[in-house]
Amino acid sequence: MKEVETSAFSGDREPKEVVPVTRKTKIGFGVGLVLVGLVLVFNVGLASLLHTPVFREHNQADPFTIEVSSRAVVTDDLELLRWNTMPDFAPTPDDIRVEGVAAGSGTLFMGIAPADAVAGYLAGVDHDEITKWDTIEDDIEYVVYTTNEGATDPAAPGTEDFWVASVSGSGEQALDWTVQSGEWALVIMNADGSPGVSADVRFGVKTLSALFPIGLASLVVGLVALIGGGRMVTSLPARPAETPRWTLRGRSVLPITVEGLVAVLCTVLVFVPFLSGTMFGAPIFLFLGARKGDRGLLLVLPLIASIIVIGVILLVAWNILGG
Repeated sequence: MKEVETSAFSGDREPKEVVPVTRKTKIGFGVGLVLVGLVLVFNVGLASLLHTPVFREHNQADPFTIEVSSRAVVTDDLELLRWNTMPDFAPTPDDIRVEGVAAGSGTLFMGIAPADAVAGYLAGVDHDEITKWDTIEDDIEYVVYTTNEGATDPAAPGTEDFWVASVSGSGEQALDWTVQSGEWALVIMNADGSPGVSADVRFGVKTLSALFPIGLASLVVGLVALIGGGRMVTSLPARPAETPRWTLRGRSVLPITVEGLVAVLCTVLVFVPFLSGTMFGAPIFLFLGARKGDRGLLLVLPLIASIIVIGVILLVAWNILGG
């Protein structure tokens, strides 16, 4: 029998039918809240908080080695310096930092100048230009250089007056620069302009204080969504006892619970960019499903293992082909 809602003041109005919320609706809404909560907590909240000045002044990539036989290494794409040391959703920082130390007892020069001034300075000079690099997390895996041959001996870079920021010396050097509009280039050389540049270099950006309120708000909202969605899913009543059972090697297997299905979904979504925070939901809901006596999870565990193995194979193949 359908429930109807009536009112003493309804007059000639038709009674309004009350549509009950179905089990599937509750499951869909609860699972959606769980996924949103996981992404907000891990991919936005914690990622933002870990990239604020509370934890570090500069967010830097791991160092990599520059070793070329030419007289200079240059790049006019300063976006390379700000590529992925911050969360994907964060605005581009205004301040960059380049740290470097020459190999052995050499003296290193690093400078930033207008791109046309650098092009004129290096005209006819043997130098290498960084045209591409690839990274995994904060590791620079490989760098692609374009060699420009020449026979001109350049003046020592420190004697030029077109640099807007530069450092020179032995030992570790740190170059800080506030990004300005225009076309700019970074140059790394030996301080005397001699051929054979060998140095360990790392790039980074100044962390953003604006990320702190973003991270804190995302963390709070994400936790509320995660807890609310989780309670909605786990509080659903069990299916009726007459639901058909499966058998596994002659033993009765209960139908897979909502928690088990959520665990599988979280595992699959790990391979979707920007949703890696869902990996933390998989063990949580596997545990909850196991507590409900869901032996049907035995049937989905091989699926989860297969997905992980396929993901590892694809990652290894991508690295080999990319390298």
